[in-house]
Amino acid sequence: MRLFSLLPQRCLGCGVASPHPLCRSCQARFQPESPPDLGQGRCPVCGQVLLAEADRCVDCSVQAWSFPSIDGLFSYQEPGAELLRLYKFGGLACLAAPWARAAAPRLLPPGPLVPVPPLRRNLWKRGWDPVQLFTSALGRNAGLPVWKLLVRRASLSQKTLAREDRLDNARRAYALAPSAARRLDRSPVVWLVDDVVTTGATVEACSRLLRDAGAAEVKVLCVGLH
Repeated sequence: MRLFSLLPQRCLGCGVASPHPLCRSCQARFQPESPPDLGQGRCPVCGQVLLAEADRCVDCSVQAWSFPSIDGLFSYQEPGAELLRLYKFGGLACLAAPWARAAAPRLLPPGPLVPVPPLRRNLWKRGWDPVQLFTSALGRNAGLPVWKLLVRRASLSQKTLAREDRLDNARRAYALAPSAARRLDRSPVVWLVDDVVTTGATVEACSRLLRDAGAAEVKVLCVGLH
């Protein structure tokens, strides 16, 4: 994992001189968003602003999800998307801790945390797992266990695929760990954790596996939500 460099130090968000990875201005700019009021013109599943008089957004109207809702710390657009790029590729792994502090109060009702596993080649290339780092910090802040109940099979990267292809690829890309069914019998709710949710294909595939293995309810928390 790359660490914030020693002298000279500059803000990784804007480049100005700063003793911290993010200057005060960027810290203020990148504050996590408050959970949306889902009763005020927003989709009750993903929180997107509704563009017409409808109960759900277009995406959630055409897809039957295996989870009741998704909560994201940031909208996956600028500046939130920029911050996630810095976290995953720009040396700002230290952001996992403040994000976890901001996210911990949202875990209601509380339950074990299940991280979405990475592609093995991405783990080898990066040397660390952004989702696992955030999930571990979240578990410490919330006092909740982290259960690695999912494994990632060799598959195509979701980034390269269209929406329908992502749904199909995700269904083949994940599998349950051997201990999943035994553990899920002991918890009425589990929290599936990912870094970014765009089409929802990954969290749907993972949620369906957890539900089929015995989870009564799967709730989804992510850092960036499209």
